[in-house]
Amino acid sequence: MEIVRRRRAIGETMNVSPLARKAKNQKLNDEQNTDRISNLPDAILQRILTLLETKDAVKTSTLSKRWQYLWMSITDLVFVEDGPDKRKKRVQFMNFVERVLVLRDSSDLTLFVLSCDVLNDASRINAWISAAVMHKVQVLSIGLGSDEDSRCNSEEPIVLPHCLFTSESLTYFYLELFVLLKVPSSIRFSSLKTLKIRFAIFPDDRSMQRLFSGVPVLEDLTLDACCWWNVRSVCISAPMLKTLAIYETVDSLDQDDCQFLIFGISLKYFYYGGALRNEYFFYKTSSLMKAVIYLGGKDSIEKGKRQREVSYRVHKLLRGLSLVKELAITPYIIEGLSYAEELLTHLPVFCNLTCLKFIGEPMNFASGALGNIIQKLPCVNSLKFNVGIFLSPFCEEGEWKLDPVAPCFSTHLKSITIREFGGTKGELHVVNFLLESALILERLVISCSLDKFSGGVGRQKEVHDQLMLSRRSRTCAIEFS
Repeated sequence: MEIVRRRRAIGETMNVSPLARKAKNQKLNDEQNTDRISNLPDAILQRILTLLETKDAVKTSTLSKRWQYLWMSITDLVFVEDGPDKRKKRVQFMNFVERVLVLRDSSDLTLFVLSCDVLNDASRINAWISAAVMHKVQVLSIGLGSDEDSRCNSEEPIVLPHCLFTSESLTYFYLELFVLLKVPSSIRFSSLKTLKIRFAIFPDDRSMQRLFSGVPVLEDLTLDACCWWNVRSVCISAPMLKTLAIYETVDSLDQDDCQFLIFGISLKYFYYGGALRNEYFFYKTSSLMKAVIYLGGKDSIEKGKRQREVSYRVHKLLRGLSLVKELAITPYIIEGLSYAEELLTHLPVFCNLTCLKFIGEPMNFASGALGNIIQKLPCVNSLKFNVGIFLSPFCEEGEWKLDPVAPCFSTHLKSITIREFGGTKGELHVVNFLLESALILERLVISCSLDKFSGGVGRQKEVHDQLMLSRRSRTCAIEFS
C-alpha cells in the first residue's frame, strides 16, 4: 500500500508540478527580465530610446521612476509633421516640439530632424534650430514646406538663424525648402563635410558665393531641383570636395541660364541629371574618377526649341569631363550632339577613360554621333549597354557599321555587356559587328529581356552558336543570362 501511495503521489506530482513549476519559472523570468532591463546603465537605456521615434521615447517616462528622466538625454531628436490631418494637429505638434526642447537636458545632440510647414511660426522654428545648434548638433536635417504650392505662392524669404551658418559642430546638413533662401553675410561651417540642398530658390550671385566659400572641409555637395532664376553664375571651389551631384527639374519649360564654374581639385565623383538648363564648366579635374550624366527632358527641349543650345552645352560638359576614368551617359547625350553637327569634329579625347556605360534607355547604333564619340576613346576596355541596344528600322536590313572602326577595338576593348537583349535582327547585326571588330575581346555578356526575347534556352543556344562564329578574338567567352 505504501508503494501504491508513493506511486500515486509521484503521478500527481508529475501531473501537477510541471504546470506549477512553469508558472513559477515564468514569474521569476519576468521579474528577472524586468530587473535586468532596469538595471542596465543609463547610456545603454538611452541608446535603446534613441532607436525609438522621439514621441515614443518621451512616452517611456510614464513607465516607472527609473525611466522618468532617461529620455531627456537622448542624442537623436526627430520631429516630422505629416499625415492627412496635420493641420488639425498643428498646435499639438508645435507644443510637443517645444516641450521636448525645454525639458531636455544640456547634453550634446548627434541628430536633429525637423520637417514641418512654416506658416506663421518662423520665429518658433528658428528658436528650435538655434537650440539644436546650441547643443552642438552634428547631423541636421531641416525640411520647411511640404508641397510645391508653397514654393510658388510664398514670396517671403526664409531667414534661418545666423548661428546655424557659423556652427562648429555640424558635419552633415540637409536643407529642403520651397521658398527663397536668404543667407547671412558671414558663413563659416568649419566642420561641415556633407551639404545637401533641395528645392531652394537662391536670391543672387553674392549669397551663393558666400555659401560655397564658407565650407573649407566640404567633401560631398548635392544641389537637387533648386531654382537659379536670380543667379547668373555659381563658383564651386571647395578645396576638399570629392563628390558633387546636381539635379535639375526636367519637365518645366522655365529657363535658368546659370553658369556653374566648378574647380575640381579633389573631385572624384560627379553626378548630373536634368535637361541642361544651365551651363557647366570644369577646371582642374585630373582627379575625377567617375561621372554620371543623365540628360532627359527631350520633350521639353523640343517644345522650347532648345536643341542647338543643348548640343553646345553637352559639348562643353564633355570637354570639362574629358579626364574622367569611368563615364555613364544616357543615349540622349549622343542624340543631343547631333543637333549641331559642326561640333562632332571638335569632340575632346577621353585619354583616361576605361569604362563607358549607356544608361536610362536603349542605345541606337544608327546614331551618327556614336561613331564620333567612340573614336575619341583610345583606352576604353569596357563598354556597357545597361538598357539594351537597337538599330533604327531603316538600318536593320542595310549594311550598317561603325566606319571607321575606333582604334580601341583593336588595342584595348576587352569586355562588352548588353542587357535587355531582345534578339532582333538589328541587335544581332550590331553584336556581330562588335565581335568582328573587337580583336582582343575577352568577354561578351548578354542578359536577355524577359519581355522581348522569345524561344527560351533553345533560342539562347542558337544565338550563342551563331555569335561564336563571328568572333575575331578566338579567346572571347560569350555568356548568356
